[in-house]
Amino acid sequence: MAARVQAACVGLASDCDDPEDEVLALAEHLPDAMTLPFVLFVDSEGRFLAGADGAQTPRTLLALLDRAFAAREPS
Repeated sequence: MAARVQAACVGLASDCDDPEDEVLALAEHLPDAMTLPFVLFVDSEGRFLAGADGAQTPRTLLALLDRAFAAREPS
């Protein structure tokens, strides 16, 4: 899993008590999110692809990554 994530993703941390405006806009795609951490996958243009809140198991994180890949526009 690590190799797949490293090949496709860049990590970003944001302070949940003072998030950037861009992060707030992306978080609106998870209106029912209540539990930290929040995970958001976006494309290189900043378009939301997939996301979740709360702890993720390797299986649920891979499923989320699959949804993010499926949501990308064809290159």
